Amino acid sequence: MDKQLQPHEFVAIKEQVIILNKAFNSVNDKNVKAVVQADVVETAKSILPDTEIATDFLNQLPEIATSRQRAERAFKQLAELVTPFPELSANQLGKLFKKVKKLPEPKWENLDRHEMTYLGWNDNGSQKKYIVAPRDGKLVGIYGDFDPKPLNGLCAICHQLGTVSMFLSKVKSRGADGNYTKRGNLICRDSSLCNAQLSSLDHLASFVETTLVK
Repeated sequence: MDKQLQPHEFVAIKEQVIILNKAFNSVNDKNVKAVVQADVVETAKSILPDTEIATDFLNQLPEIATSRQRAERAFKQLAELVTPFPELSANQLGKLFKKVKKLPEPKWENLDRHEMTYLGWNDNGSQKKYIVAPRDGKLVGIYGDFDPKPLNGLCAICHQLGTVSMFLSKVKSRGADGNYTKRGNLICRDSSLCNAQLSSLDHLASFVETTLVK
C-alpha cells in the first residue's frame, strides 16, 4: 500500500478528533454538535487520501471521538498511510553535521516516526540541540546551544505553548564576509512532544530559514 499521509497531516487529523471530542463533551445543543461534526469531517476529508482506510475512518468519526479504545484502533490503522520520518544511519547524520566532530546519536527506539516531521534531540552534556528538518525536498542539519533552563512559552516550531528553552544557532551575518552572528529562538525542550503538536509546516519552515547557515 502506498503511503500517502505526512506526519504533520496525521497530527492535524488527531487535532480534529480532539475538537470533535470537546464538542461532544461540552456542548448540549444537538445542532451545534452537528455543525462541529460537519466541519471536522470536511477538514479531515481535505487532508486524508482517497483510500478505504481513510473512508472507514471518516465513517467512524463520532465513535472515534467518544471512545478512547476506538480512537486507538483507528489511529493505528490510519498510521499505515503515513510516510514515517526516515531512520538515518550514523553516516547519514554525519553528512548533515559535517562540522560536528563527535555527534551524539538520537535514541531511535524512543521515537514515533509516524508523528515526526523533524528529528530533534538534546545533548545535555554539551548543552547542545541537534535538529534534522526538511527543506526544499531534502533534509538539513541545524545545531546550536540549548539553554538548560526550562521556561513556559511559545515554541517557534510547533507554535504551541509549553516548556521551551532558548536555542542559539550561528548564522552568517547578512552582507558580511565570513562573519557570523547568533540567532535565538524559544523551542520545545522535548522534540517528540513538539512533533506531536506540529500540524502545519509553516512555522518549522520559517525556523529552518532563520537558523540554517547559508
